[in-house]
Amino acid sequence: MTQQKKTPMLLSWHEEFEQQKEIIDEQHRAILASINSIHYLFLKGEDNNLIKHLMMLYSQLQIHFKTELLILGQHESPLINEYEQQAKDFLDGLLDICEVKNLDHQTQELFEQFKNWWQNHLALHQQITPYLFKWDGDFCRVVA
Repeated sequence: MTQQKKTPMLLSWHEEFEQQKEIIDEQHRAILASINSIHYLFLKGEDNNLIKHLMMLYSQLQIHFKTELLILGQHESPLINEYEQQAKDFLDGLLDICEVKNLDHQTQELFEQFKNWWQNHLALHQQITPYLFKWDGDFCRVVA
């Protein structure tokens, strides 16, 4: 029986990335899965809908950034401005790449941006994680 060659993942999830906050960890996993799916489609030559997939990722990132900003804001974190700027810069950069008509010339830059963002986001998490643990509210409450 021959082994199939595995498609390389752009980003891998590791236990040490966990923030011990389920909502944040689930969002991080979903974002990495989307990035890896975009990378996979590109490697397989199925990149005709790449812009559509990038825009779906953009929406996921917006939700994630808003979630973390909400938590940081509730605790008056001194890091909120730095976090907000990093989020804005990354989203603006992603939009800039999506606006290019011929994405073929931008894909390596795009995948490098994903790697850099993830490393920077994890580094920032080393500073913001204490604020995540202070938060004990619910995102959705059902009023009876």
